[in-house]
Amino acid sequence: MRVAVAVITDATERILIARRSQHSAHGGLWEFPGGKLEADESPSAALIREIKEEVGLDIIRSEFLGEINHVYSHQQVSLLVYHVDHFEGTALRCEEQMDLRWVDFASIQDFEFPAANEQVIDLIRTFIIGK
Repeated sequence: MRVAVAVITDATERILIARRSQHSAHGGLWEFPGGKLEADESPSAALIREIKEEVGLDIIRSEFLGEINHVYSHQQVSLLVYHVDHFEGTALRCEEQMDLRWVDFASIQDFEFPAANEQVIDLIRTFIIGK
């Protein structure tokens, strides 16, 4: 499964995270917004579509950070991770998310994420916080 993932940062470098619905895979855990690529859809097009559908934001600028491949017991995922630092709109829970928060990177370890997201956090540390 290929997934476009957005690390969305605001003007104060807080990061947007969402809490997954209890009824979804990894229910109740936190994640970075994004979603599955549709057939014949480019990763950047999927990113724009998914972020609008999930959190109501229009992406103005994004930068590709890297690809993360992870194998769970039930499936393999390929996360295509983008940094979004320019967007329009106000972040909203547009789907079944249990919660949505802007958090400082220093407090990110206070939230439980699916295993593959640990590598996303490493990308944030390297490419966003380490700048």
